[in-house]
Amino acid sequence: MMKRLFLPLVAAFLVASLGLATPSHAGSVLVETDVNIIAPAGTSSDEVQITYTNAPALPITVLPASTVSVTGSSISGNTLSVFYTPIFGNQTLDFTFVAAPPIALLQDHLLGIVGPGPAGLTAQVSTSSIAVPEPASIALLGIGMSGFLAFRRLFKRTLVA
Repeated sequence: MMKRLFLPLVAAFLVASLGLATPSHAGSVLVETDVNIIAPAGTSSDEVQITYTNAPALPITVLPASTVSVTGSSISGNTLSVFYTPIFGNQTLDFTFVAAPPIALLQDHLLGIVGPGPAGLTAQVSTSSIAVPEPASIALLGIGMSGFLAFRRLFKRTLVA
C-alpha cells in the first residue's frame, strides 16, 4: 500500500514546490553599497537617499561594518532611503539588497542635515550575481525526477514478474 502511494506523494510534493517558487529574484544581483557619511564638527544628518538605475527590493540587510544605528528603510521608485540615528563626524553605512541588473548609482545625498556646515557623502556600489533558480528550472528538475522514479518502479515490476 505504501509503495502505491509513494509516487503520487512525490508528484504532489513537486507540484507544491513549484507553487512556492517565486520568480521575483530570478536573474537578480546582490548589490552591496558602502556609504561614507562625512559630517563636519557640529553637523549631523539622519537619512541618506541613494538612487539607482533599477529599483532595489526590500529588505535591505545592514552589514556589520556599519557604524551608524539604522532605524528603518524605504523604497520609492528607484530611490532607497535609509534612516538612522543622527550622527556627528564621519560614519559608515554598509548594506546589501537584491535588484535586477544592471545596477548603477545615479545619485546620493543626505537629508535631515542639522548644523553649521555642509555634510558630504560618498557611496560605492559593487554587485555580484546570486544563484536564484527560475521556476521553469525547478519544473524541469521535478519532471525529470518523477520520470526517474516512474522508470525505476517500472523496472522493479518487470524484474520480479
